[in-house]
Order: sequence, then C-alpha cells, then structure tokens
Amino acid sequence: MSNWDAIVEGCWNGARVAEETPLAGDASTRRYVRLRLEGGGAPAGAVGMILPGRTAPGEPELPFTDVQRHLAARGIAVPEIYASRDRDLGLLLLEDLGDRPLAAVLSDPATSTAESRRLLSDVVELLAGFVTSPADPRCVAYARSHDEALIRRELALVHSHGLAPSDDGPARPATADPEARATLARLGDALAAQPRRLIHRDFHAWNLHVDANGRLRVIDFQDAMLGPPTYDLASFCTDRDSDRFVDIDRECELLEGYRAALARRGSDLYRDASVMRRDYFTAVVFRTLRVIGRFRFLAIENGDARYLRYLPRMGRQTRRALEALGNDDLAGMLAERNAHFA
Repeated sequence: MSNWDAIVEGCWNGARVAEETPLAGDASTRRYVRLRLEGGGAPAGAVGMILPGRTAPGEPELPFTDVQRHLAARGIAVPEIYASRDRDLGLLLLEDLGDRPLAAVLSDPATSTAESRRLLSDVVELLAGFVTSPADPRCVAYARSHDEALIRRELALVHSHGLAPSDDGPARPATADPEARATLARLGDALAAQPRRLIHRDFHAWNLHVDANGRLRVIDFQDAMLGPPTYDLASFCTDRDSDRFVDIDRECELLEGYRAALARRGSDLYRDASVMRRDYFTAVVFRTLRVIGRFRFLAIENGDARYLRYLPRMGRQTRRALEALGNDDLAGMLAERNAHFA
C-alpha cells in the first residue's frame, strides 16, 4: 500500500486510489498530484500536496494548515484539508477544486461579460475579506510582516539581479550604484509607510479557481502575512500575464469595487480614493520590480530562463505605475540601467 492509499483509507474506510496523475508546477518547490478515488464514500478525486520538507523542530504544523484553518473559520473560500501527514511524510491531502483557474476563465472568449463581472466582483470581496479579517495572534500569518527588513531584502534582489546588465548575469555587487540603491530605498519607505493588514502575498488569477458550483476559491495562501492592503490587488491586476484580462478600465473598476467592499465591511481604509490610488500604484511598482528581480535571479543563479519572457510585460506595468505616480526619479533611474524600463 502506498502512502496515498494509506492516507485515503484513513479518511474514508474502504476507499482507494484508482489513479494518480502529476500536476504541472510553477516556481514553487511544492509538487502536486491528482488522485482519482473509488469506494468508501470518498469524493471522486483529491489533490495530494508533496512538500519539500517536514515541519521544523518545535513547529506544531505547517503554515499552510495553520492559515487554512484561520481563513476557513472566517468564511474565506479555501480548499478543505482531508488529511495532514506533514510531520512524518511531508504530505497533505486536499479537496480537488478542478481545472478552472480564474486566469483561464477570464481569458476564455466563451465567458460572458456578465460572468466575468461577477467573478471580478467576487475577487474584490475576497480581498476585502482578507484585509478585514479579525486578527488572531495564534495564526502564524499575524507573526509575519511585510516590514522594513523584508522590503530591504526584496529591493536588494531588485538591485542585484533585476538591474543586472543582462538576463544571464552576472549579478551586481551589493555595494554598486549608490544612486540606484538610494532611489529604490525611497520606494521602500513609501511602501513601508502604508497600513498593514492581512494579505495573501501571492494573489493572482492562477491562485484563484472557479469550482464546479461557480464559486471562487483561493489556494497557495501559506505565505499570508501582514502587509499593505493594496498589495494583493496590485498583484492581481499587474501579474505576469494579467494584462490579458485586466485592462485599464477593469483596473479602475476593481479599485473602486475594492474600496466599496471595504466600506461595506465597516473598514475606514481608503475612504479617500486618491490615497488608495497612490498606495495602489506604489504597490504595483514595488511588486513588479520584485517579480522582475526574482525571475532574473532564477535565470542568473539557477539557469531557469522560463520566466524571462514575462519581463517586457512586467516592465510596462512598472513604467505605467510610475507615470501614474509622477515618479520621474525612479522611472529615469530604471530606464538608464535596464532596457525593460526604457
């Protein structure tokens, strides 16, 4: 009997794994398999998460299970965890949400305008649910923060790899180019000055799935932490290929929809639309630069060039956000150092 057979049998007496199919991964170290199940009253399928390691010594459980419990208790639509064997085997058995990531649904010409609007409305409600979630100090997400130290580390990667002379290296020394470091630091200060609320931290349309009932479900929330309330919306609207289904008009609708969703939940965040717009485009600049730094790091240090094709799109999003902010200093510095920003 395999590990998955034993776990499935433990959940549903008499159930078995009839078929196991690896699922395509992304830049994560986690791996996934789809399990077709039979017997014992089990659902037709489940997804197995294969973790790169076990829980750390003294850590009672993985952040994934901790955050999942917190979000589920607050009505945020996350997959059910059927079984966790993370400590001994590094395995989790999860609800299968199907094969309809929101990115694919919104990009499908067969999806009606009304359905797209409904789903985008669900996106802002989901985001507002994160941001207004009552704090729980027992949840690991509230012990982590997108603070000044993390911002400095991520901007250091932008400086060393995102602004490296070419996509295949070498990286720039940490002490190089004091002007660039000072200009990036000012961006970091602007982001750090924003309020901090619970955020997903990797919120994009591939991490949202439309289940069989048409309900929007969120995955890959294990890195949730306290951070800028506009960060996840910036991630959704300006991810590596989100320009396929979020144009400028939709972006404006999402910004206003998010502000209205916060107000309906009694939040006093962003009653001033101009403040929200400033914070949003600051988050866009930071996140797009962070992603460019990460993708170029993968290419330079790991020889993984798969994500370089997205750099022109990300660079365009950075330039657009800087124009919205009127930040000529940062725009000029980036354009002088890397063709993606020219």
